[in-house]
Amino acid sequence: MFFVFRKDKIYAYLVSILTVVLLFYAASNINFISGKSVETSATSEKLLPIYKVKTEEKKVALTMNCAWNADDMDKILEILEQNNVKITFFMVGDWIDKFPDYVKKINEAGHEIRKP
Repeated sequence: MFFVFRKDKIYAYLVSILTVVLLFYAASNINFISGKSVETSATSEKLLPIYKVKTEEKKVALTMNCAWNADDMDKILEILEQNNVKITFFMVGDWIDKFPDYVKKINEAGHEIRKP
């Protein structure tokens, strides 16, 4: 089986390949070309959550995200108080605005409050 390529077809393939190579080169060197750095959402200043800590003690850190509703918040706070458990609540701004009374209750109960 033989493949027959005409001159114009070979040129079209070469131009296509060269275009792709040039686009990849330009994309990889965009910082050099524009003189500006590409900014991302991650910064070196951002504090990351602690996922694990090396310890001999048998401990667990509990967290709760407060972002949607507060339907079960009274029951959750009651159960935490009954078991003498303190947790960290992560609250988004909208939730804080919608449920300021629960923010106060959580704070008064001695739980940690964080805003992501």
